[in-house]
Amino acid sequence: MAVLTWDHTMINVQDVDQAARFFGDHGIVFLRGGRHEKWGTENALGYFGLNYIELISVYDEARAKNFSRTDASAVYDAVQDYEQNVQRINTIAIRTSDIEATHARLKGAGVNAGDIQVGKRLDEQGHLITWSIFFINGTIDGLPYPFFIQWQGSDEAREQKLTEQGLIVQHAAGDLLVRQAIFNVPDPEKTAGVWGQLLETKPERSDNGYQIQLHDRQLIFEQGLENHLVQLNFDGAGDQLKQQTLGFGNIKFTFK
Repeated sequence: MAVLTWDHTMINVQDVDQAARFFGDHGIVFLRGGRHEKWGTENALGYFGLNYIELISVYDEARAKNFSRTDASAVYDAVQDYEQNVQRINTIAIRTSDIEATHARLKGAGVNAGDIQVGKRLDEQGHLITWSIFFINGTIDGLPYPFFIQWQGSDEAREQKLTEQGLIVQHAAGDLLVRQAIFNVPDPEKTAGVWGQLLETKPERSDNGYQIQLHDRQLIFEQGLENHLVQLNFDGAGDQLKQQTLGFGNIKFTFK
């Protein structure tokens, strides 16, 4: 059975440099990641171990208009938010140890998963970064699905390489770890159930709804009108951010 892990969180912003400066002013390091030539998008990345946050925006509006949601749902949603001047958390990527097996399982369960693609971008040093990825078409009553990704090589080798490249760094704000994702949805039980099937994990009742345990992290589904991923909760904050909340557009980070 494939091992599934919370790989990263995609966040839609208007300007990756402006967003990176905002979080940098609060001791959270984001560095330029590169450009997705296929989609006309670009990103900045903030690593917390192998789990990271991707700030994504548009650099080529003509190219960004040249694909449909069925080609790359999460990227398409990022483009739509860019055009509507909306800054918010998009969805999460799930890392799988066997993308072929995960794709086959979901297709066999009737999930409308798109084809496995090879993703690529050039980093700031001109190195080509590649991965395998697939998106799920449609939504859960309007809530975006997660997407699934597999990187080349082992987690250990990748973490070592990212550290040597200066991408995994110590943040001035503390030894930060993205511990929880908070979803506000009309029907937490139903939505958690769908995500549980995708992730092969049975949801559990929580104080305010339902949660899915992914190793040492939680996806929490609470009653709300937004029908979206609305907040990330961090552990390990230093005095600068402990017990604080950062807001940037509709993006909310809370720190313990």
